Amino acid sequence: MLRTLRSIMEIRGASGANRLIYYFRRIPLLGRMMKEGMYARAELKQALTVIVQILRVLWGFLGKFMYLGIVIYWPVTAVGNDLPPQEQYGLYLQMILLLSFALAGVSSAVILEPKLDKYICVKLMRLPARAYMRSTMTLRCLSFGIYFAPAMMVFAHMLQAPLWQGALLALLLASWRTLCEALHLWLFDRTEIVLVKQTAVVWIVLGPGFILGAFMLYAGVSFIEPEWLFNLPVVLAILLAGGAAGLYIARYGNYRKAVDAVSKIDEPLLNMGRMMKDAQAKDIRSDEEQAVLRPGHAAYEDKTGYAYLNAIFFARHKRLLIQPLQRCLAGCAVLLCGGLLALALSPELFIAPAQYLRSGMLVLIFVMAFITTGEKACKAMFYNCDMSLLRYGFYRKQGAVMSNFRIRLARISGLNLIAAVAIGLAVNLPLLLSPADWIIWDAALFFMAVIGLALFYSVHHLFMYYMFQPYGTEMNIKNPFFMVVNSLVMAVGGVGLVLRSNAEFFAPAALVLALVYAVLALILVRRFHAKTFRLK
Repeated sequence: MLRTLRSIMEIRGASGANRLIYYFRRIPLLGRMMKEGMYARAELKQALTVIVQILRVLWGFLGKFMYLGIVIYWPVTAVGNDLPPQEQYGLYLQMILLLSFALAGVSSAVILEPKLDKYICVKLMRLPARAYMRSTMTLRCLSFGIYFAPAMMVFAHMLQAPLWQGALLALLLASWRTLCEALHLWLFDRTEIVLVKQTAVVWIVLGPGFILGAFMLYAGVSFIEPEWLFNLPVVLAILLAGGAAGLYIARYGNYRKAVDAVSKIDEPLLNMGRMMKDAQAKDIRSDEEQAVLRPGHAAYEDKTGYAYLNAIFFARHKRLLIQPLQRCLAGCAVLLCGGLLALALSPELFIAPAQYLRSGMLVLIFVMAFITTGEKACKAMFYNCDMSLLRYGFYRKQGAVMSNFRIRLARISGLNLIAAVAIGLAVNLPLLLSPADWIIWDAALFFMAVIGLALFYSVHHLFMYYMFQPYGTEMNIKNPFFMVVNSLVMAVGGVGLVLRSNAEFFAPAALVLALVYAVLALILVRRFHAKTFRLK
C-alpha cells in the first residue's frame, strides 16, 4: 500500500506542478519569465512537486480554519454576541453536527467521487483499483482528522471550552465520515446507485438542512449540550462504528466496479466534457423558432449596425432574460400578497423584520446576486454571437466593442431595475401599512439600496465578461481570475448575512459604488479590450 500511495502522491504532485506552471504563465508580466519549455525540465518539475505537496498540506490546515471560522464560528458569535460562551459553544457544536456530520455525510463521498486523479491513476497509469482506493481512503481518513484537529482546538479554546474536546470532536468527525463513506459504498454495492450523483435527492436533504440551520442560528436555539456529545457511550459508539466502517472499506473486493461507475468508458473526461458542453449549450440556446426576423420588422426598422445586431440577439434569447425576471416578479407578487394577508391577520409581525432591515440591509448584497440577470446572458453573448464575430478584426475594434458594451449594459440594467423596483414595492408596501417603525425615509433607503445593487451587478457581470473573457470555445472557463473575483464578491455577500450596517450609510454607498463602477468599467474596457476581449 505504501508503494501505491507513493505513486499516487507523485502523480498528484506532477499534475499540480503542471497546473502551477500553467497559471503562473497566465500572470501578466511575471508569466513571461517562465517559458513553455519549463514543462519538460525534470529538475524543475521535481522541485515544484515538493512545493505543491507542501501547499496541499498548508491548504489542508488553512481550509479547515477558514471553514470553521467563516461558516460556523463567525456567524455563531455575530448572531449570538449577547449569549454567554457556554451557549455559543452549544450553537457552535450544533452547527458542526448539522453541516459537517449530517449534511456533508450525505452530499460528499470521496470513495464514489468522479475525479481527475482517479481517472489518471486507475485508467491511464493502470494502478489496481483496489490498491488505489484503499490507499486514498487511508490517506483521506487520517488527513481529515489531522487537518481538522488544530482548527477545532483553537475555536473550542476561543469559546472557553477544553482543548481536548476540540481534538476529540475532530476524531469523532473523521470516524463519522468514514462511516458515511462505507454507507455510500454499501448502497452502491446493493443498488448500483451513486448517491452523490443523485442531485435531486442531495438537494432535498441540503435545502431543508440549510434552512433549519439558519433558523436555529438566528433564533439562538441550541439542542446540543457538550456533555451529551462527549460522554463515553456516544464517543465509543461513533469510534467503533468508524472502525467497523474502515474495516469494511479495506475488505471491499469490487473496487473496479466502483471506479467504473464514475468513469464508465475508456475516455470519460472527454465524454464528461462533451456532456457538460451539451448541457450548457442547451441552457443558453437561442429561441430562433420563436423569433424569426423578417425584413422591415416593426421592432427593428429604425435600428442599424450594432443596435440591430443586439436587438436580434436579445429577441432570440428572451428565455434567458425574461424568464428570470418573470420568476422574480411572480415571487414579489406572492411576497406582497402574503405580506398584505399577514398585515390583516397580525400586524405586529412586521415589527421585527423592520428592525432587522434597518440595520441588516447588507443581506441585500447576497439576495440581489441571485436575483439579477447577467452571468448567463454574458455566456450566451459569447457562444451565440461573439465567438463567431471575434474572428473578424472589425469586431475587435474599439468602436465596435464600446458600442456593444453600452447597448448590452443598458438592456441588462433595464431588466434588473424592473426586478429591483418590484422587490422594493413588495417589501415596502406592507411595512409602510403596518404599525412597525418604518417611515418613508426607510422605504426610500431600501429602494436606493436595491436599485444600487441591481446596477452594480449589471455592470459587474458585463465588466467581468469583457475584461476577463473567461469562456473557451469548448464551453469551459479558461480564466481562473474570473472565478476568483466572482468568489470574492459572493464571499462579501455571504458576510453581509451576519454583519450589521447603518442603512443611511449603506444605501447611498451602494448607489454611488454602482455609478463609479459603471464609469470605471467604461474606461477600463476602452483601455484594455484589445488584450482581454478575444477568443481563447
